[in-house]
Amino acid sequence: IPVVPIMYFLMHQVIDVPLRGAAVQSSTLPGWSAGHTIDGSCSSGGLDSCSHTGQMDNPWWRLHLDGVYRVSVIEITNMYLTRKWLDGVEIHIGNSLVNNGNDNPRCAIIHDVPDGLTQTVHCWGMEGMYVNFYKPFNTTYLMLCEVKVYGGRNPFYQSNIAVPLRGAAVQSSTAKGWTAGRAIDGSCSSGTDSCTHTSEMDNPWWRLQLDGVYRVSVIEITNRITSRDRLDGVEIHIGNSLVNNGNDNPRCAIIHDVPDGLTQTVHCWGMEGMYVNFYKPFNTTVLTLCEVKVYGGRNPFYQSKSSLVWGWVYECDIWLG
Repeated sequence: IPVVPIMYFLMHQVIDVPLRGAAVQSSTLPGWSAGHTIDGSCSSGGLDSCSHTGQMDNPWWRLHLDGVYRVSVIEITNMYLTRKWLDGVEIHIGNSLVNNGNDNPRCAIIHDVPDGLTQTVHCWGMEGMYVNFYKPFNTTYLMLCEVKVYGGRNPFYQSNIAVPLRGAAVQSSTAKGWTAGRAIDGSCSSGTDSCTHTSEMDNPWWRLQLDGVYRVSVIEITNRITSRDRLDGVEIHIGNSLVNNGNDNPRCAIIHDVPDGLTQTVHCWGMEGMYVNFYKPFNTTVLTLCEVKVYGGRNPFYQSKSSLVWGWVYECDIWLG
């Protein structure tokens, strides 16, 4: 295989580029349009260069990209005053417009962007066409002075091809003999002899460690035949960090109402990571799972930060050879 064409191809796939799109927001104060945030001006001066919603419940701002991209970095410039309005704002990325796009997987929560300054957020290749800034559980304003989104297209983007992934499971605690491995034993039985079970505790969790970094497309979750409510509000997180036992990784979804003994399918749209966590925050309760099946594939361009082009050439030789 000629080396130069491969290197040329790879360099044009892995270098992040600024992404373009169209912006909308949940409401608009006169003159403070959503498009001010993507006008290329990093001025934090106000009316002529920032977006501003009206005061409302759960305000949001959304960037609609011109296709499906893998987003690596987002830069956010705050206004020169009222810095607190960005505290607690969530960034979501995905392909769904359910709840105006605010139910897509979460990349990050913004905290304390100083007045007039710019904060950089890493989204590690999360895939989507919509980038949302969302402030839930608040009656307030949302103001942004500049948002720059960087990433690239995934040359292997396809939404339907995925293989079952394997790994090792652990959980925050274990009640009696209800071990974490039961959720990946291949049995879809929802009886008590084939499910996991933590002890009653604060913020219980279950974690699957895959044998490498994968792009997760679909997760299937089977509930037990009783106590269906134990899965309500459970969050699914995917990523490469073990901070807070992996529960601080980007969130794919929140589970709601899985009927007793039945299976729910969740789409994670290519979120990348080695750890898949099920996490029930803000509760003193138990966590039970009867079967978890994770589907996805390796990212052929994944590499550590220690090497740039040569790692990709090697991977490309494997794929093309």
